Amino acid sequence: MTVKPQNTRQAPDDGSKQMPHTPSKRLLKNCDLGEQPDTHIDAAVMPHIDQANIACGGHAGDAQSMKRVLQLAKTHNVAIGAHPSYPDRANFGRQSLNLPWAELEASLTDQVRQLTQIAASQGLPLQHIKPHGALYLDMMRSETLFARLLDWADHRFPGVPLMAQWLPDTAAFHDLAQARDLPIIWEAFADRRYQPNGQLAPRHEPDCLHTDAQGIIDQAWLFFEQTQDPHHPMQAHSLCFHSDNPASVEALIALGQTA
Repeated sequence: MTVKPQNTRQAPDDGSKQMPHTPSKRLLKNCDLGEQPDTHIDAAVMPHIDQANIACGGHAGDAQSMKRVLQLAKTHNVAIGAHPSYPDRANFGRQSLNLPWAELEASLTDQVRQLTQIAASQGLPLQHIKPHGALYLDMMRSETLFARLLDWADHRFPGVPLMAQWLPDTAAFHDLAQARDLPIIWEAFADRRYQPNGQLAPRHEPDCLHTDAQGIIDQAWLFFEQTQDPHHPMQAHSLCFHSDNPASVEALIALGQTA
């Protein structure tokens, strides 16, 4: 497997977990963890990422899995983030729910607080919140929901930024955050296929995922190269790799061994 495509600069051998970077620009790596019964995947992935998005009960995860993943994150000096979702374990949080805002807010608050309480017992601060699945997609389709989630996070967990999807036109979402003086961690997806308009290929489409590690590596390097150009519209801060995609795990480990 070729870790570095041709015509792409070589990764510096400095022990960093970052994608290769110039002094002015880094592209972090994040992964959704604590979601699968196979605990070996979380352990294999953790040394190679910068940010862990930890399932906190809405779609997957429980107190035991949260403790386990948090300990791994602490061992490998990985920033921890909450990964809350619609309260829908039956569908893994991948189905939109038409809940009253008060009900959704209460559920999200409970999920994130469970994680923050366990993290606090290990001396770990919460560093971001990344909604999961259908909630994440709904947030990026609705400025109203995006604004509500910004206000909710700022009120319940002050200073903790949301992680949101970089889109070809993020101006409206950027303006909502800027008006509140709130930071956003923009992310792109290393293992999801993109449509020509820059949107993600829908999950229900059979070809929505890259299923070979080399394709994921190539897309990760492409995004890295694009972020180095200040004039390129692609300016994500972090790349997501999904732990439930074996090819993504393979690619992430391969990239981690070069960075």
